Amino acid sequence: MPFSALQLASDRDLLIAAFLVSFLVLFVGCMVRAGDRSSSSDAGALVTPSEEPSPPAETVDYTVTSVKGRKLDGDNCVAARVKVSNHRRTTLSSGVDTGIPAPFKLVNGRGEKVRSATMYLTLARDIRPGQKGRGSITFCAAGIAAGSTVTLHLGRRKWKVAVPKPRPKHTVKAPRVPPRSGGDGGSGGGGGGGHPGYTGPRCYAPGGRTWHPC
Repeated sequence: MPFSALQLASDRDLLIAAFLVSFLVLFVGCMVRAGDRSSSSDAGALVTPSEEPSPPAETVDYTVTSVKGRKLDGDNCVAARVKVSNHRRTTLSSGVDTGIPAPFKLVNGRGEKVRSATMYLTLARDIRPGQKGRGSITFCAAGIAAGSTVTLHLGRRKWKVAVPKPRPKHTVKAPRVPPRSGGDGGSGGGGGGGHPGYTGPRCYAPGGRTWHPC
């Protein structure tokens, strides 16, 4: 082969080798830059501040101290004395309130939940946020029958309550009048008037005011 031909082949091989080396260098550089971007994004994700935990739900906790059945304005009710813990951000005002949610449940003797029970929370004084106080909770419902037994549930605790029966009406009896004696006058000498129901002959004492059987 002539020398010129050999020179041309050698130059061509050098160009191909240079092209391949340049391509490999560019490819490696792209991979390195991609890895840097990925690591930087991961690092940014790691230093991102976490979300703040949501504040606890505003609640009112109750501790039952006693429960009994009672009549209120003609309705059958269940009344519970409670200790109240106010975890709200607002003050619980004294008086009667029907809008306070509570985890109570009333169940009748058949094991069914008493429907449409109205709850009345009564507080003697204001209870500020974070403070405790005392009060009473009254549940009234048409499903509470007089003379029945219902169960008040609060979490895992429960209380059986006897609903009072209606009191019988007292009738005033007329005073008893003692029977009149058979004598014409009061008791006197000879036993006059001391024989009620006697219908036999009578012997009158002098003056005719008293008598005795003959």
